[in-house]
Amino acid sequence: KTRVQSGDVTLGDALRTVFLTQKGRENTYKAWSSSIFRDVPAGGIQIAIFETLKLFLLDAPYIDVNPDTLLSECILGGIGGATGTYVTTPFDRITTMIISSGEEDISMIHAAKRIWSEQGAGGFFVGSRERASYWFFAVGIFLGVYCFLR
Repeated sequence: KTRVQSGDVTLGDALRTVFLTQKGRENTYKAWSSSIFRDVPAGGIQIAIFETLKLFLLDAPYIDVNPDTLLSECILGGIGGATGTYVTTPFDRITTMIISSGEEDISMIHAAKRIWSEQGAGGFFVGSRERASYWFFAVGIFLGVYCFLR
């Protein structure tokens, strides 16, 4: 996906590389493995925060906000989306490093060690604000519209 989007290869070339070469399958496995550590927790955190905030607003007698409106659900979903993706940014950095490693064969541990040695702890959160901002709107719109339509 990344190489096709960057214009380096065609879709057919990418599919052949990913599925028909040993190196392609290994790299895809590594990238997908690290993606699981990013995407599953991010999704869980998003939903947990969204639902917790809705329950809090319903049970708070001193707050006069209807959490079931489209706007409220968009905002609450956005808060959940931003938080979930911010927290999982370290795994996004690792996944990105594996995907963009080119010919270099790196594992999740190697990528994490490289980030740590080159940038320290802060290196794991490079791009976190941009990522959280993007997902605030993406998850907010998705959850808001989903709840509105169900």
